[in-house]
Amino acid sequence: MISSNLRIPTTAQIRELEKNYIDFVKEKTGADWGQSLMEIAGRAVAHCLLPLWNNSPGHVAIFAGTGNNGGDGMVAARYLNLWGIPASVFILGSLDDERFSVETKTMKNLLQALDIETVSLTEDYLDQDLEETLDSITGGASVIIDAIFGTGLTRPVEGLHRKVIEAINNSARPVLSIDLPSGINSDSGAVMGVAVRADHTITFAHLKPGHLSYPGAEFAGDMSLVDIGLPDFDDAKDNIDESYKLTADRKIYLTTCGAVQGLLPLRPLDAHKGTFGQVLTVAGSLGMSGAAVMAAKSALKSGAGLSYLATPRSLIAGLPACEIVYKPLSETSKQSISAEALGELSELLGSVKACIIGPGLSQSSDSVELVFGFTEMLGISCVIDADALNCIAKNPNKFCGGKNFILTPHPRELARLLGKETEAIQADRISHALEAATRFNAVVVLKGAYTVIAEPGGRVFINPTGNPGMATAGAGDVLSGIIGGLAAQGLDTFDAASAAVYIHGRAGDLAARGEENNPILIASDLISHLPKAIASIASGEVSYLEERLAQSISGL
Repeated sequence: MISSNLRIPTTAQIRELEKNYIDFVKEKTGADWGQSLMEIAGRAVAHCLLPLWNNSPGHVAIFAGTGNNGGDGMVAARYLNLWGIPASVFILGSLDDERFSVETKTMKNLLQALDIETVSLTEDYLDQDLEETLDSITGGASVIIDAIFGTGLTRPVEGLHRKVIEAINNSARPVLSIDLPSGINSDSGAVMGVAVRADHTITFAHLKPGHLSYPGAEFAGDMSLVDIGLPDFDDAKDNIDESYKLTADRKIYLTTCGAVQGLLPLRPLDAHKGTFGQVLTVAGSLGMSGAAVMAAKSALKSGAGLSYLATPRSLIAGLPACEIVYKPLSETSKQSISAEALGELSELLGSVKACIIGPGLSQSSDSVELVFGFTEMLGISCVIDADALNCIAKNPNKFCGGKNFILTPHPRELARLLGKETEAIQADRISHALEAATRFNAVVVLKGAYTVIAEPGGRVFINPTGNPGMATAGAGDVLSGIIGGLAAQGLDTFDAASAAVYIHGRAGDLAARGEENNPILIASDLISHLPKAIASIASGEVSYLEERLAQSISGL
């Protein structure tokens, strides 16, 4: 079973972790560990700011809220002034605001005691026009720290907070955000009305889902992850605010090189082609044979011992002579697979370990009947992709589902399956992937930047590999083939999907790198780089995000 040491807690989970640990320390020692955590985090913020400040030395403006995120910013202000870097804190609220957390109020009082500039920003308090004041503050700063909201924002940003965020974005100054750019939903990555566009974001203990979901990932800029001494958590669910109940059961992880490395099938010296399993790909129609061939070939390139491609009989003569074993099927007058081919497919299933259905299949009435009939007869792992997903979307309640299935939709395909708009899917990718996994009792791979792999029960892996060059026709067919190839070698459906997505992205990264970082790729580039991708993972080469996070942890 795949295992990652990079947990990505939801807002509910990280709050529960912090509360439980603070309560534990209080009970055992009498100490207020919340204050200590804020001190550690705030010092890390000041340290993280130094590279930005060195590139743009001058005055630092810190916009702080009344919660703990603001307290982290106040600690940073104290350290920066201690190190000779002028920093002022602009609090969004009055200086005697009742909304201050206990820890943040302490930090604010300490700033005032040390005569560090601490200014209240309220719409009715300022003597001059608010927008003019904000322009003056941001214009006079060389670097800005965003310590307004952090995690836990659940409502649209309005009023004073909106005006401050807009002023920060209009300033053209380098911005460091604490925990998460203010205005980004920490669980979905959605913009809550308006959000800070950060150049760099520092977060503590764990990445948050919003860091790995767009548009939040874009707004966060470069990432630093800092260990502040929180222990691992045990999924305790006591005292969770009702606002976060829906995400409390999720177990979200970042797919890492080490996690995938542990899943790569061994290649014994005395192996033969039967050792590594057989894959059956049911795919292709007139004009779409390329998709079928790429899926079948990718299964071989990912290690399967034998790859069958079952496709319309009349198309086989025009397919390339290669390692794929072609199986002719009955066809319709439009040269797509006929529903009458179900009996022929049933005979083929006895000799294979995994199957793939969908690439280039067509969405004819025969294809719809074929997909439902084929999936009902299966007891082995099956990847459902492309047109097969669209066939199911015509009557999703009819789909039998099951844990042997791996659905690989892009956002529009998932929208069709769930009867929603594509924009809604993209606004909360993790929630919708889990919704589909639960509804169909299957593994769901929601493709796109930071691909989401979800299974019923709440386990989610988020993939860090890949690049925009992979947004090309056929890339999804290659992924289906890799998943099928790994499943044929004995990986269970969730492991096969998680490992395949990582390998697929690594192949894309190597392909782009091999072309002098050319961001334009075609699907065959991915196939040709699959062996190198698998070898690089086996040797321990991590993704860019993993490397960057490791550097930030060690550097702070």
